[in-house]
Amino acid sequence: MTRPETGSAIHPPHTGPTLAVLPRADDPAPVFAGFAFATGERPPHEPGVFILTRRLADRLYPVLVGEAENIAAAIIDHRAKDPVGADAADGVFWMPRTQPRQRTHIARDLIGKYHPPLNTEHRKAPTVPELAALVPDRVDAERGTAAAPPPIGGIAATEEELARLVDVFYAAAKADRLIGPVFNGTVADWEAHARTVANFWSRSLLGTTRYNGHPFTAHLKLGLTPEHFDRWVSLFRTSATAVLQPEAAAYAIGKVEHMSTCFQTGLFLPPIKVHAGADAAE
Repeated sequence: MTRPETGSAIHPPHTGPTLAVLPRADDPAPVFAGFAFATGERPPHEPGVFILTRRLADRLYPVLVGEAENIAAAIIDHRAKDPVGADAADGVFWMPRTQPRQRTHIARDLIGKYHPPLNTEHRKAPTVPELAALVPDRVDAERGTAAAPPPIGGIAATEEELARLVDVFYAAAKADRLIGPVFNGTVADWEAHARTVANFWSRSLLGTTRYNGHPFTAHLKLGLTPEHFDRWVSLFRTSATAVLQPEAAAYAIGKVEHMSTCFQTGLFLPPIKVHAGADAAE
């Protein structure tokens, strides 16, 4: 698995929760920001605060924090309205609380500390990079046409260079014995696919807003292995070095290495037990 360095010019340290405040995935009674939460087969039909989490390595990262008069019903409603977000979570935890004002205060406190990607209100910082490639961030979706953050250090490239990067990479990828069959068996419209990927890099390096997709979900059902990701990174590194200026190439390669780490974390770590919640008919 490719592991980019953190805290470098390419990957600056994030401002989200540190490992010290994230519960361990194997903790039978996890504590989130000082509050003890319960888990089990079925969330209760009672008022309280709930957290949907994603296991990454040995920690639980909050994906959504909510409070409701009926915890079970609120979770069912969330899953119905946001199936992509629901699929991103693999754990459910709750804490009964009858007082609405207390529930609201606790939920706001948790959101302010963890910056869950599926919450938009009361966030104080971006979603942590460990989740950014795995879970669609509602804050990004609600920005609409707002300008994307500028690339780190003002790194830039031309649109022509990015289009050339995409062409060079996919020429190599389609001919590759390992990842070629994956691309050739999945991509139906190469022109549209290349345009989408070029828009992704335009957003990443130039700060444009043409790309609004979520790359992780497209990889969930492809039957990928760590070897596929190693080859992807290797081919991209060669392509970026050949096409882009050194600083832009280093930034793009670092981003791909980080995406590889995040994707592999989401795809290959053994999941914790998924709690399906109460049946809607109950």
